[in-house]
Amino acid sequence: MISADEGGGSGRDWVDYLTERERARLRETEEWITRPQGLVGRAMAMVGKPLDFAYSRVPEAVKDRISESILSVLTGVRTTSQASVSQRGILDRLSAAVGFEVIDLPSIHRLDVDAVDRLAGECLRFNKTAGFVEGGAAGAAGLMGLAVDIPALYLLVFRTVQEISLCYGFPIDSPAEVAHILKVVDVGHYLESESKRRGMIEIESIQSMIRQGAPIKDLERAFVAKGLQALARHLSTQITRRKLAQTVAIVGSVIGASVNYQLVADVGETAFHAYRRRFLVEVAYLRMAAQVTDV
Repeated sequence: MISADEGGGSGRDWVDYLTERERARLRETEEWITRPQGLVGRAMAMVGKPLDFAYSRVPEAVKDRISESILSVLTGVRTTSQASVSQRGILDRLSAAVGFEVIDLPSIHRLDVDAVDRLAGECLRFNKTAGFVEGGAAGAAGLMGLAVDIPALYLLVFRTVQEISLCYGFPIDSPAEVAHILKVVDVGHYLESESKRRGMIEIESIQSMIRQGAPIKDLERAFVAKGLQALARHLSTQITRRKLAQTVAIVGSVIGASVNYQLVADVGETAFHAYRRRFLVEVAYLRMAAQVTDV
């Protein structure tokens, strides 16, 4: 799915500047985008109407509390996005992996894609495990436990996306990048394959707009137009339905651990593939620019 116009040319020209191995990584990402829905999505499809009924029986006060907790995290991320993530730490880990100093984020776009993939994968695996451990205790308390657990869970979700962003050489602190991160988190909640595919197209469009220097107001109008409150309500619905779906086969603290693990996994994999593709676009455009300079 190489569909977004990256600014100039046919929209596909940049792929010609990738190596065969880089194209293979791009194909992996495209295959991931069209992959059938995962375990939680299948569980939600199987329970269908019973799940809808169960969700309708959740007290509005509980739904509101979950939504308010998520909104608090979203607001914090928008104003203090780098609080829990070390850019220097990511650069040092990449430097150790490649055997020479990686001095800044743009330098990452000169590195081998597999080296960057490995570090991004390590960050994702670590945070998935953290989500599993952190979610176990709150799981035994049911949906009210989820409401209490939301701040820690969503801080972990955002930290995962931010770390992966830095691994691929993209900053996390500008308003445009925060808008991009919010969209990645949103799409990471999608469980249906078609919704995920459409969401990834929107992410590609955001990346293209950032690359072309679109004003932040245009980005927010296009992709965060409904505001943080609407996004918080949407995420609240998704996480609550996830938990209800997983109660079909799992009980007690394992539910909380499983919900947290799977959410971090789903959002993290969305970030991995979104930023990997963005990295490959950046690499290709650097080569295109170098070719023009050499002419």
